Amino acid sequence: MDIELGIEAEELEIAGTDVKCLVWDLDEVELAVRELALYPHFQEHFREAFYLIDTATSFWLEDGSYVPCAESVTRTLFRLRNEVNDRASSAEAASLPNVIRGFLGVDHPATNSQLAAAFALVLGVQAVEILANWLFELELATYDMDADLIEGLRKDSPRQYATLIDKERHRRAGLEIEAREQFATLKGEANQTLLMANLYRQVESIDVSKNGFNTSSLILQLLDDAFSAKASKRGQEAGRGNQDASSKIQTETMYRRLTIKAAAEQIIAGRRIEKRNLTDAELTNLLFDQTVHGTKKTIRDHLTALGLRPLK
Repeated sequence: MDIELGIEAEELEIAGTDVKCLVWDLDEVELAVRELALYPHFQEHFREAFYLIDTATSFWLEDGSYVPCAESVTRTLFRLRNEVNDRASSAEAASLPNVIRGFLGVDHPATNSQLAAAFALVLGVQAVEILANWLFELELATYDMDADLIEGLRKDSPRQYATLIDKERHRRAGLEIEAREQFATLKGEANQTLLMANLYRQVESIDVSKNGFNTSSLILQLLDDAFSAKASKRGQEAGRGNQDASSKIQTETMYRRLTIKAAAEQIIAGRRIEKRNLTDAELTNLLFDQTVHGTKKTIRDHLTALGLRPLK
């Protein structure tokens, strides 16, 4: 499929802001979301979603600039998100990059990690769209009462304006439940897809050509284990995503453990290739120096659970 056929994305508007490019326009969207009257009630939800979006976007940075195809890939995936998701759901676990290549072309230059991150970006943007537009529509609904009066309140009495919007929110409680469930489901899927992107990046950073050592099959097995239950969990996430705090903790713990395992395997593989010894303490310190795995105690606990310490 010619990627140029997909760059004309459908219209996307979030909190009254037009989005033409998922790479360039999200800063303006975040500013618009912060202006929503009830934003403080959902600040943590949006903070997590935009952090996820920023992380996914960073996969497309090279030497401080976005790679040339970043814009067209993200637009194409946004336009074809339902088709990609349907095909990925029926394919083998962890096959998302190959599914995406089926739409972009098998020879597309983007890496597997970039393609997975791009789809995580799309899912994250969808999550923000659902929640932000529900809040934005609450504000629009109040203008039906008396547009001039409401606009005056918005400018001169922000607290009264927010109170009025909150009353409208309670009148539409059913829509809130639906919006929150959709947001939780999409953000959960985006987090899982970003985990996939991170693990693919670990695979891509390993030179598997030396001495016949190949860790990619091991890490891809981790991907299978992490995502084989994705479809069955999707419905569960919708029902309890905003209520079960432990599910978020468990997801973050799984993400950190799999990331530590992939990074540790990479370090161990490198030392084997170099025929250099690696001590238990040195492995912990090297992982700690990467800054993304937590404290040394956390790293040691995960390595112990993974059977990677003490090193033999």
